[in-house]
Amino acid sequence: MSPLPPETIDRAVGALLKWHRRHPAPPSDNFIYLILSLVTTPHNGRPLSFRLPLPHSLFSSICIFTNNPPIQTQSLHPSPTILSLADLRSLYSSRESLVDLSNSFDLFLADRKIAARLPSLLGDAFYSKKKKKRRSKEPVPVNLSSPVWADKAREILGSTRLEMEGGHCKGVRVGRVSMERKEVVENVAAAIEAAVRCVPKKWHNIRSIHIKSNESVALPIYKEGGEEDEHDDVDLEEDKGSKKRKVLAEKLEGKELKTVKRAKR
Repeated sequence: MSPLPPETIDRAVGALLKWHRRHPAPPSDNFIYLILSLVTTPHNGRPLSFRLPLPHSLFSSICIFTNNPPIQTQSLHPSPTILSLADLRSLYSSRESLVDLSNSFDLFLADRKIAARLPSLLGDAFYSKKKKKRRSKEPVPVNLSSPVWADKAREILGSTRLEMEGGHCKGVRVGRVSMERKEVVENVAAAIEAAVRCVPKKWHNIRSIHIKSNESVALPIYKEGGEEDEHDDVDLEEDKGSKKRKVLAEKLEGKELKTVKRAKR
C-alpha cells in the first residue's frame, strides 16, 4: 500500500503547473518528470528497463519509419505520419531538416527490419553519441510484420519508460505542462505505483520522490525517515547563466504543500 496521500501529489502538481503558467516552456520542452531516489541500485542480472502504464498518453503526434509503406494505421490514435527510407533520404538530408523533423512529432516508431539503418540516416538529431544513453526522440522498434503490431504501438503510446541502469536517481516522464492538472496527478500516481513494483524491496528502497520540469527545481512529495514535515511555501527557481527567475507558490489554493515522510525502520 502506498504511503503517499493523493492530495500531496495534487498540491505538488498544482504548484508546478501554476509556475509554468507564468513561465511557459517551449512545446518541445514541456515534459514533467517523476524523480525517484533509491537507497540501493538494482544488481546485475535484473531487468533494467520497464514500461509503466499511464492513464493519459504523453504523445499527441506520431511518426512511423518504414521501408515498405503503406501500412494499416486506422486503429491508431492519433493517426500517425508514415515516412519511408526514401522519404528520409530525399526530404531530410541536412541536419537542420532532421532537427525540424525531430521537433515535429512527440513519438517516433520504426519497423524493426530497418531500425539498424536509421542511426546513419537520422544522426545525432535523434540518437545520442553515448552508447548507453537513449534520447527521448530515438525511434522505438516495432515489428510491423506482426498482425498485432498496432496493439504494441498502443502499449507504447499509453506508457512511459523507467530505466534502472546507472546511479541512484531515476527520471521518468509522467506528463506535460499543457495537460490538465487532474490528468497529470493521475499519471504521477499511476507511475509511482508501477515504478515501486519494479524496484527491489519496493517502498523500503525508495529514499525520496520529487516532480519537476526541465525549467523548474524538483518539488518533494515523499521522503523516507522522520515525521511529516510541512512546507509553508515552495520555491521554484531557474538559474541559467545570467537568466534567473524565482516564483514563490505559497499556500496554494489555501493549502500548504506537504512532503510526506516515512518513519525510519
